[in-house]
Parts: sequence; structure tokens; C-alpha cells
Amino acid sequence: MNTPQGASTVTATRPTPTPLAIASLQPELTGLDPDAPVKLRAQDVSIRYGDRVAVRDVTLDVPEHSVMAFIGPSGCGKSTVLRCFDRMNDLIPGAAVEGRVELDGEDVYAPSVLPVEVRRKVGLVFQRPNPFPMSIYENVAFGPRRHGEQGKARLDDVVERSLRQAALWDEVKDDLRKKSGLSLSGGQQQRLCIARTLATDPEVILMDEPCSALDPIATLKIEELIGQLKVDYTIVIVTHNMQQAARVSDRTAFFTLGEDRAGYLVELDETLRIFTNPANQLTEDYVSGRFG
Repeated sequence: MNTPQGASTVTATRPTPTPLAIASLQPELTGLDPDAPVKLRAQDVSIRYGDRVAVRDVTLDVPEHSVMAFIGPSGCGKSTVLRCFDRMNDLIPGAAVEGRVELDGEDVYAPSVLPVEVRRKVGLVFQRPNPFPMSIYENVAFGPRRHGEQGKARLDDVVERSLRQAALWDEVKDDLRKKSGLSLSGGQQQRLCIARTLATDPEVILMDEPCSALDPIATLKIEELIGQLKVDYTIVIVTHNMQQAARVSDRTAFFTLGEDRAGYLVELDETLRIFTNPANQLTEDYVSGRFG
């Protein structure tokens, strides 16, 4: 192929963070608190869909007020593990969770625990923005209304607070009741979905590839938002973007597929170490782009 003079060719490859790039993106990692309380815990967790084992023997702790990234090749169970924390797997026919999953030390699968209460404390932001076909205001007020909040003044406060936390208030404050959530740009829709999650006062926010459908500018806004939100929330994010994992997370968990085609956790460590000095050769091969 002839390239016009002055033009350059671009080879499409998966960008892999270099150790220097990771170090510059995460200079604060040396200040991680090793004594931070555990907010979420999975202990010997295996997840089945009927007779098929999707994920096996996962044990990990997510410290409070931190961001943990789940990385790994497609189909290795990252999203499946993520969804076990808010019992969304309950909605899939034939799904079964074995082992113990804890929120603040309490088993979220105990018979006395209602899934709706787990999901109020553990919010989930999906891969693609999914605003409801209603006004921006009603999108954010939807959750509090379902939980019994009817007072206008209180709902007004919740909507404004949630939109401010999601860094969207200044962009939509004049159109709260005029515009549908569906009329917003993709990045705004995702931040609206984050605001809708925040409106129910969760303690944990799960994000399943929240930027995969967004452009680079919208992605950067979501990443900046994640850094702000971890002051008040514990966040777990699934991402296929190595650069994103490096930018936003304090700790990274690497999953892959075993010979039995079940996903498993290979390594969990501080993000800086995962990308610069992993303990497992499989991890090094993945983050360096040799497979995945």
C-alpha cells in the first residue's frame, strides 16, 4: 500500500502499559494502607451455570475505599465474579454460587438476607449506558422512590447530590425535567447511570466495563470520577483496557481460563506490582500482550 507523503501508518495493537508509564500513573501506590478494613470478600467461591463451572475457587479481599480492577481474557469469569457481590447471578436460570461472599463480614447469601437489600448496598453500573426513557430527574429519583422516598424536597436534594457526585450537575441542571435521559450523549448517559446508582446510597459500586462503549474524552471523565468516588465508596471495575486498570485501580486481580475452561484467579496484588513485577508468568505474559 502506498502511503501519501507526510502521512503515517498506524498499526492497531493492544496498548500495553510500560513499567515507567504505570509508575507515573500510580505514584500514590506506595501510600496504600495495608490495614484498611475489608469491605468485600470472596472465599473459595465457585460459580456454576447448570453443570458448567464458570469460575472456580476464587478467594480475594477488596479493601474499603479502594479501587480494584479485574483483568483477564474474555470469558474468564471477571463479570461473573463481579456479579456475585450483588447477587445478580441469582437472576440467571441455573446459576449457583458456592463458597462464601461477604459484605462487611456478613454472608450476602445467608438465607435471612434479601437480594434487594444487597443490591441497595452494592450498586452495579453496566457495560453500556442504560438510562430509562424518562426525564433526567426521574432517572435519578427512580431508586429512592422504589425504596419509599416520596418527599419532594428530599428527592430534589438526592437528585442534585447524586448528579454532583457524578460530575453531571452543571451540564444538565437546567434540563432536569425537560430532557429525557436518552437524549444525552453516551458519556453523559453513563454518568447519569452512575448518579442513579449513587442515589440509593450504596456502599460499594461495581462497574462492568463502564467505558467500553465510550469515546476517549468520555472515558477520561469516568476515570476521573472513579478516583473521586473512592473517597466515599469501595469500587470494583472489570476492564479489558490495561491502561485503564493502571490509571484507576489500587489493586488488580488477574483471571484466566484453566484447561477445564473454568475461570480462576491467577494473581492479586497492588496494581504497580502486577504491571511491573508480577509473581506469576501467566500474569506477565498477559500484561505484556503476549496473549489475551
